[in-house]
Amino acid sequence: MKNDLSRIYFPITATPFERSDYYAERRPCAALRPYIRCFWGTSGKVLSRGHSDGNHGVVIPDTCMDIIFDFDCKSGRVSGSFCAIDENSYRTAAEKEPSLCSTFAIRFYAWTAALFSDADFTGSKNKAFEPESYFGGIMSDLGGRLFELGSLEKRAEAAEEYLLKKLDLKRFDVNLMNSAHDVIYSKGRMSVGDICSKNALSERRLERLFAGNIGVSPRTFISLVRYQLLWQEICRTGRFNALDLAYKYGYFDQPHLLNDFKKHHGMTPAQAIRFSRDGFLQDKPLKDM
Repeated sequence: MKNDLSRIYFPITATPFERSDYYAERRPCAALRPYIRCFWGTSGKVLSRGHSDGNHGVVIPDTCMDIIFDFDCKSGRVSGSFCAIDENSYRTAAEKEPSLCSTFAIRFYAWTAALFSDADFTGSKNKAFEPESYFGGIMSDLGGRLFELGSLEKRAEAAEEYLLKKLDLKRFDVNLMNSAHDVIYSKGRMSVGDICSKNALSERRLERLFAGNIGVSPRTFISLVRYQLLWQEICRTGRFNALDLAYKYGYFDQPHLLNDFKKHHGMTPAQAIRFSRDGFLQDKPLKDM
């Protein structure tokens, strides 16, 4: 049984090197590390980013799910959203009017959000919801407290306390975890049939497991993991050799790799590498969200 995939899989964003007032990450405590990729948010009260530097954020498929709390520091209003697994990249639009605000978010691994929820994740792919739809009580029980605390560190500590109480390991499914491990360990090169054979599962059973707990099909999960691992290697090395990477990650040929990468990332690898370091879009390739 592979019950801690965080040891072999650490998904990253479009700008994995960014650390600023607009975006900072904080690792969870040891007890939550197998389930929470990170806590993230602003380091304090900041003007909405779209008006501070003229740029928009870019969100890529990172095989994670996020609960995002937004705090309007002028009105005291707390709002939230739950972002499920997304297959596509998009550009976040700037607000029409600048406001003093702050953000805090909980980023789950694809297979762990269900451990904190009573809901079925079937049909959640590529969508955002009110957090209460999947995590009952979280806005009333946690949102207001997070607003009062202010700093990323204190908010993370409060979220940890809350999540440790909500963690339901009875929902942990060994077959799901073993299947996800096989996808990651093979760098997304295993077929659905291979996974079913190895884990003595029918394809229908595997489909239900992934739909209910992750919100995507096994084939979609395989595709996203392969893309994410490819992106991690590109960021780690700072280089892109289409021939070598196509062979390593099991793409049919170089055009297949390039088309798959642009489908998920919304940019060519060269554009993505530049954007990952300077945070500015080349040729505005993405749609606003």
